[in-house]
This record gives sequence, structure tokens and C-alpha cells, in this order.
Amino acid sequence: MPPAQNWISSFRLAGIPGLVILFTCLAQATWHPDSAGTATHPSYYVEGKVAEPRIFAEGIISTTNDEAGGTFSPDGTEFYFTRLVPYTTLPRLGILCVSYYRDAQWSAPAVLPFSGEYTDYPPKFSPDGKRIFFASSRPLPNGARGGLRIWEVERTSSGWGVPSPLPPPINVSGSFWNADPSVSNDGTLYFSSDRGGPGSLHIYRSRLLDGKYTEPEKLGPEVNSEFNDYQPYISSDGKILIFSSVGSEVPPFGHRPGELRTGGKPYPRGDLYISFYRNEKWTPAQHLGHGINTSAEEQFPVLTPDGKYLFFSSERSPFTVPTAHRLHHRELESQLHSIYNGHGNIFFISVEALGVR
Repeated sequence: MPPAQNWISSFRLAGIPGLVILFTCLAQATWHPDSAGTATHPSYYVEGKVAEPRIFAEGIISTTNDEAGGTFSPDGTEFYFTRLVPYTTLPRLGILCVSYYRDAQWSAPAVLPFSGEYTDYPPKFSPDGKRIFFASSRPLPNGARGGLRIWEVERTSSGWGVPSPLPPPINVSGSFWNADPSVSNDGTLYFSSDRGGPGSLHIYRSRLLDGKYTEPEKLGPEVNSEFNDYQPYISSDGKILIFSSVGSEVPPFGHRPGELRTGGKPYPRGDLYISFYRNEKWTPAQHLGHGINTSAEEQFPVLTPDGKYLFFSSERSPFTVPTAHRLHHRELESQLHSIYNGHGNIFFISVEALGVR
């Protein structure tokens, strides 16, 4: 279901063979010293190529509950994500959590001190690691409520500060949805918004000049479609854009080429696409393969600080229509209580497996 409709009805958070891309200017990953003081591997390192999506931190971060998004601190030792609570009335409660990498394992998640009351969507770090940006339904300082707004919060020596909303022209009163912030090294902000008119989301960018954001520009048809395009991730060098897109079951009907569907009634769910900035323009967005996209919802893509892994969240489960085989009650019960019960989990795959380097 398209994101703008999801807000109203459920407030739900979304192979390129032969491609050669130089990943430059990416933030440096942390290398953890071993007992001899020799650099080893970053926290998310996996021996060998991860050729198909693999679940991340099962039982700690990815659980039977509903997790979405996820991003690493620039040094790779902290993982931030959203845990959604399906037991509330609209809007859904979304809580920002963090897990710390200590003694070669991830800690039990803790709620960030400024989250836990509203719908907070997954954050992204500023390039210097001193701030995070996130979308939230929390009221503005003047008490105004309604819709999603982009917020930032600074990290100091004593911890996280108090979040503040980004000023116009990023958050504007005439827009219901301003969300999914992602920032490149030069401060350019990419985000999704319905400011072009109600019913559809598109990806915009706003450059940071002299400490102020310029009027957002909507990316062209190479990226944005006639449907819903949202949850952009921009690489630190501004050359790689990965985002989620979903078709529509209301006018205008349809979907992007490659979007996967179940065998039952059309029920659009987000798929991930990628575009590259070359010669001062974006290449036509391509549908990601290698098992990344399924008939379930795939969303919130992000690259690790060293650019070697793609992380994303997915609601994949055996509960497609039709199912792969007839389910008996015992199997149904088992699957409903497993980590693949249709709630969101965090997955990752080697960028190398995508033919991208």
C-alpha cells in the first residue's frame, strides 16, 4: 500500500551485472583491535561474500517483533533502528533504538532518550557523526501537530540533546509528509515529500549553502516515477542513490517495471531501486535483484560506512498468496511465532554480490 495511504490506514513505514562504480569519499569504518593490538574487521564484517540477503543480529536486533530501517554510526560500533509497536491505535508507535557492539557482540537494544512517545522513523547520521536526522510525528515547538516532519538532534560529550525540527523550506506547513532524511558529505539533504500534491511521495534534495537549506528540487524522471518514491539513501560522495518505490492500487494504477507482486489481489509493497550520479545527471533507476526484492515490503536501504554491505529491512515471510505449499495448523503456528512471521527484520548483502564496486 502506498505510504501516503499507509499513514491514513496503518501509518506503516519501504542485480546489476557488469556495473562498475568507484565508491569514493565514504566514511571510514572502525577496525577493532585484537589482543595484540592489530586491526581486524568492522563490527558487521562477514567472512566471504554474502551473495544473498542474510538476517542481521538474529534474536538481538532482528526479532519476532517489528524492526525497520537501521544505520551504523560512522565508526561502526553503534546500530540505530526503529522498533514498531503494532498494538496501538493510529498513528502507530515507533521507537528509536540503539545497539552497541561490545566484546564482539551486539548489546540488547536501548531506547534513545528522546524517543518513546511518538512515531519516530529510522535515523541517518550527519557525515561528521555529530548529529542524526529522523522523521517524527511529534508536535512542533509551537504545538502544531499532524503529519511527519524531519528533525535533527546533536550529540554532545554528555549525550544526545533535544531534537529540533528543520526549518523551512524543508518542513513546510502545506505538506503532510516530509520524511526519510539522508545527507551527503557536502551537507545536501535528500528526503521524501508529498509537497508536489497529496497522494504521491517523491524524492527531493536541498543543498546546504552558508548554513541554510536551499529550496528543495524534485529529482527527475530517472528517479521519480508517477507512483510513490521514498526512503532515499544517498552515499557520502553523493554519487549513489538507493530508494524504495511502490506502485498503486488506486488511480493512477500501475507499478514500476520489475516490481514484484503476490499471486493474489494486487497489494503493492515497496521494492528497492538504485541510481547513479554521472555526468551531472542521474541514471535511470534499476530494480535490485539477487533476492533483495520480494513480494513483501523492502525498505530503508543504507550502505555500511565502508560501502561494502547494503543493509535494508524486509517483511518477507512464507505467507504469500498462494503459499508455496498448503499450510497445516502446526506449521502455521510455528511460522507465526518465528522470526519470519511477516514482521520487519534487518537484512544485509555484500555490495560485491550486486556487481557493484
